[in-house]
Amino acid sequence: MTPAPLEFGPNRSQVRLLRNLGIGLCFAAAVSLVVPFNMATPLVSLEALFCAFGLFAGVTGVRSWVSGSRGARLRAVLTPDALRIVAHAGRHPWYYQPLAEASIPWTEIQGVMERRVSNLPGPGGIQTTYILYSKRGDFTLRDIQWVNLEIMIREITARSGRVLGEIAPERSAVLTEVNSKERRAATRQRVFGWFLLIVCVPWAVVVVITGLSQGFSSGLIRAAAYLFVGLAAGISMVRFSRR
Repeated sequence: MTPAPLEFGPNRSQVRLLRNLGIGLCFAAAVSLVVPFNMATPLVSLEALFCAFGLFAGVTGVRSWVSGSRGARLRAVLTPDALRIVAHAGRHPWYYQPLAEASIPWTEIQGVMERRVSNLPGPGGIQTTYILYSKRGDFTLRDIQWVNLEIMIREITARSGRVLGEIAPERSAVLTEVNSKERRAATRQRVFGWFLLIVCVPWAVVVVITGLSQGFSSGLIRAAAYLFVGLAAGISMVRFSRR
């Protein structure tokens, strides 16, 4: 008797989170770019800060929405003969690449590698990522995006005859490439985190001084909220890039 195919799908809560985050950031961008502030202060005008935040929030919001929409299409079906999969293409543990679809016979799977990278939404700020190597393309699978991903990986390694971490000799060179990508991504994250801190700390001092001397207007309170988000993001990026 032929066993029934095993099906795995996306983490719907993660999909909703990314979509809602995208909507929220786009709304914050619209507020920052459209609503006039009229903040007269002898120290500095904050309109440029709000415009910069609006542009950053808008781009990030669109990317978040796109990532959530792509995540909703993730699928994997394990049949007796092959793995049919729709997942993020490529071998990058950090960045979300476009989706790709393939039907991979079990004999053409060349191995699965496990990586652990920093990601704030993950348990303890850590995301477990699996990179699937095959003759029909490589795929990146993240535990925060899939339901029961560990079970799925266990089935894939069992059916392909390769234990987790065992890669076909002809693909061993890509391990160096993945490690190099991780180091470059961590460096970029750390640099951007320090950039946020360098930009936000002086502005935070200006906002506090202005507020203490002239009173905290609604514009200053809004600026303080944005700066708090920037400082928190910068500290998190610097902290988790060191893991």
